Amino acid sequence: MLSPALYPFQKKSGHTIVLIDVLRFTSTMTTALANGAVYAETFADVDAALQARGNDYSYKLVGEKGGAFIEGFNFNNSPVAMTHQNIGGRKLGFVTTNGTYMRSLMDNDQKIYAGCFLNGKALINRLLEEDCDVQLVCSGCHNKPAVEDTLFAGMVADKLLKSNKYRYWEDVVPMCRMLYRTAKQDLKKYALRHSLVLRSRYNEYINYRDDLDFSFRQNIFDVVPEEEEPYKFVVNNYV
Repeated sequence: MLSPALYPFQKKSGHTIVLIDVLRFTSTMTTALANGAVYAETFADVDAALQARGNDYSYKLVGEKGGAFIEGFNFNNSPVAMTHQNIGGRKLGFVTTNGTYMRSLMDNDQKIYAGCFLNGKALINRLLEEDCDVQLVCSGCHNKPAVEDTLFAGMVADKLLKSNKYRYWEDVVPMCRMLYRTAKQDLKKYALRHSLVLRSRYNEYINYRDDLDFSFRQNIFDVVPEEEEPYKFVVNNYV
């Protein structure tokens, strides 16, 4: 599924959900949990996050609205800011334009993982071990598809289908897969060439450039964020 606008028409009951927001929510959250954050809690709006924090200033808020830093928050929605020094041992609350909004639309009775290029191999291995029905849910950009999310969905679909444990039932799956196969030699270069939004941000904002460069790195974290309870992502180590 390529954007939140499609979710009411395409949601699947009983499926394991992979939430995708490469730039930048799932990349930021994955980095934070890999670097020692206790958990990452998602909120649909700023007021709810501020209320959840209350006077507990060990609870750090991370996010953006319309790409802009949120007043009263501790960190922008930036994976490069999620260092162990900044967030190790901290509880985190997230509000983002696309990723946490997408999560707010989902049912609470489904297993939800978070995926990005940073943890792609770990995520795919987890899905192959479980051999479950899977729906790849892209957060997109302002209710429209985003190239980077579609590329990641295509990569996951490609690996799962090659395993012969999975089949697809909707045409969007081979569409994403074909896009990934076209771009896989240099995913970042392809995304910048074909996305006006990414190209303009990359050229205009140095901080965003650092985030984009980092988010297109592949398989640097062996963690899979998953919801332990509704809206609260953790990393569970399975033996």
